[in-house]
Amino acid sequence: MKIAKTVLILCGFLIFPEAFCQNTPAGNLVIAGGGLEDDNASVYRQLIEFAGGQDSAAFAVIPSASGVPVQSFVSFRNVLISYGVNPDHIYLIPVAMMDDDSTAGVDESQWKDNGEDSELALIIRKCSGVWFTGGDQSRTVKTLIRPDGSKTVVLEAVWEVFRAGGVIGGSSAGAAIMSESMIGGGNSLAALSRGIITDYQGNDFPDGGGLLMLKGLGFFPYGIVDQHFDARARFGRLAIALMDSTYGCKTGFGVDENTALIYLGSQNLVKVAGASGVTVMDRSGARISYVNDLPLIENLSVSYLMENDTYELSTGMITPAEGKKSTRGNEYNDIPDPGQTGILSGSSATLRDLLTTNLMDNKGTDTICNVTLHGNHPGFLVTLIKKPESAGYYSEQPYGTERYTVVDVRMDITPVQVTVTPLKK
Repeated sequence: MKIAKTVLILCGFLIFPEAFCQNTPAGNLVIAGGGLEDDNASVYRQLIEFAGGQDSAAFAVIPSASGVPVQSFVSFRNVLISYGVNPDHIYLIPVAMMDDDSTAGVDESQWKDNGEDSELALIIRKCSGVWFTGGDQSRTVKTLIRPDGSKTVVLEAVWEVFRAGGVIGGSSAGAAIMSESMIGGGNSLAALSRGIITDYQGNDFPDGGGLLMLKGLGFFPYGIVDQHFDARARFGRLAIALMDSTYGCKTGFGVDENTALIYLGSQNLVKVAGASGVTVMDRSGARISYVNDLPLIENLSVSYLMENDTYELSTGMITPAEGKKSTRGNEYNDIPDPGQTGILSGSSATLRDLLTTNLMDNKGTDTICNVTLHGNHPGFLVTLIKKPESAGYYSEQPYGTERYTVVDVRMDITPVQVTVTPLKK
């Protein structure tokens, strides 16, 4: 078992972030990756503190993305109350597209045009925080952005709260809406195999239909935000979104479940809170080409941050949390071939596993290869490579749980044709 020394480690690895806005709003953002547990005190306490603390915080809750808007509001309200927020300071903003079957005699789908309700906008302006629930992010876009792309009066009010120094937050779909260019749906294999879709008229985009890209609400203009990131293996779809220069984004932020990307507006700084981490992908030095109409992505930079790690948006500097120790020369593992795939491999390795324990905390290899099959179609080979400038840090937590920081690993995604031939006797 490794024992981390209590030291502050600063690392200044420049990974070419995009230019940042000089007129940054004074507010903060709490962008949760979905699956936010009620006992995640790290996230909830920061959210409430940004809104003025238990005694002063006032929240407007917008359940526009939810399929059960009233239930989503009640659930979030109860959590805020459990952390000491005054129940009288938590307001339902009835903007939604779906009826909630728990409310007899009320059809919440009739709330779809409430984005233009000036009285609701007035309630929001009196709040110090606004929260967007999970569900389908395209519903939020449809209810809060007009067909001509302008903001509804309710969305304008949310922006006023943000500019005045309030906190804007959301989980799952409520996280996806934060960026200017928004991922609307699709899984990684569909994104890699079918590419980007920008015009979809239906209500529910099929998961295997490609990568749906839409206009988001733009509170976080520093890159594309994705959510449920590691649990649903969404790094392929974020990579495709980044590599399309149409969107002008050089950086992507994949937020894991029960975790939040915290944006501190006054410092132009991102930090991580919660149980897992945030993956930062940078395409500045990357290139994309096509083989049989399938994307070949090379030299994409990937970093991984966990609780209290920070990322400076103006410089790209990553600072590990206090007490983390470098993995270089202290690697716990010595596994020459840690690449895993398939149900018989003993464990299902996620991107986090591959970046941390299998690569940066492993002196047995500098390269990991992982293949994903796609039925009878071509699959994809993901290769992770330690570069001379790559760095890893760790701290050991109670019960043997470790928190890692990974800086600037190279990722290649290569289309491959896999042929399976049974051995003959």
